[in-house]
Amino acid sequence: MYFPPCIGGTILHMTNRRSGAQDIAKGMMIISVVFFHANLMTFDNVAEALSTFNILMALFPFLLSAFFFYAGYNYTPSERTYKQNVLRRAKQLLIPLAVAFGISTLLFFGMELAFHHADPMPTLQALGNSVLYGLLSEPLAIMIQFPQSGGIVFEFALALCLLWFLYALFICSLAFYALVKWTNQKFSTFISVVAALLILAFCIGQFVGVYLPYTVQCYPVIVAIMLTGAYLRQHRFLDREIHIKKDIVLTGINMLVAEGIVVSVCLFCYYQFGSTNVGSLPGGQFDPHIKGFDAFVSFGFGILGTYFIHMVSRLIELIPFVGKGLQWVGKHSAMFYLFHPIFLDLTAIVVFQKRVVWGRGQAFFYVAVTVALLVAICLLMDWAKKKKNRGSGGTNENNKAPKES
Repeated sequence: MYFPPCIGGTILHMTNRRSGAQDIAKGMMIISVVFFHANLMTFDNVAEALSTFNILMALFPFLLSAFFFYAGYNYTPSERTYKQNVLRRAKQLLIPLAVAFGISTLLFFGMELAFHHADPMPTLQALGNSVLYGLLSEPLAIMIQFPQSGGIVFEFALALCLLWFLYALFICSLAFYALVKWTNQKFSTFISVVAALLILAFCIGQFVGVYLPYTVQCYPVIVAIMLTGAYLRQHRFLDREIHIKKDIVLTGINMLVAEGIVVSVCLFCYYQFGSTNVGSLPGGQFDPHIKGFDAFVSFGFGILGTYFIHMVSRLIELIPFVGKGLQWVGKHSAMFYLFHPIFLDLTAIVVFQKRVVWGRGQAFFYVAVTVALLVAICLLMDWAKKKKNRGSGGTNENNKAPKES
């Protein structure tokens, strides 16, 4: 195999906006998110659910931060105006969110009628309230005492609240697009803006110390992580190509050091303060001991953790079956995220009626059924897309054939 000349055995170049390793990383992360949410649904006590996830939280507390880092890292300068960027992001995020809410409402409407034989209009009204409850976010809904039904309908509302990532990403993109060209031009500007955002996040955590509506407490850290991803993209942070054995060893050492720092911080916070989920949500945990410092931890985890999981994904990419499978899941991570809360809830309702049957192992069953349903739907959509493309014409410019009816 021929490798082009390089300095020190390493070639640096700009890769495509979305590499195979990035898709593998997103595949692993979205499956982990599904498993975590399954744990939350399996146990009545949230603290008990979190305790079952403590080991994974200590190893991978950066999962959500890494998604935001990739969102910034995939930014490339273009001729689009701020308004065009915002409209494009709205089309990418808000339309799928609206579709997911609509489909989920129809599914639960049929489920509620089938299980309780309730009158259609009151049931539809209750589900409509649940949709608004999910859009308002749970902290705001509780604050304004928004009416909410119980039972299956309330579980539906909580499932919709798990989709907070999409509107958080959209809102943070408003600030990101306003700042990114400015911060990418000069290092001192980048440092100043990121420092200001982290100080703001620290003040919110230190002096407010509660969950705010729409997860507002997370936004300064999220914007800081996205801006850092965009800035590091210019320096090819994740794009180092490995061609000789020495590079593999050095990359492996860097990867282990990055993860070692993450685990060490988690263990220190656990034994020193009793914190079990430090840095897992960008600036949003408000641990009673570390409070605003969690913003700085989340920011650091977003960078170190993304580097670690991206390098691991490069190794997994060498394993044909596993790499291709996770890469496929990563390419469909948006679909997995949009519908996994609903499918988890439907599985719990249909199979177990929200009753714990075999304890902690039940979460794995929820995940298996949910992932199987999501894979089936994504395969069906891929098949329909390919069929549509074939029907629209597979001809070249020199030999165009008429479309078949």
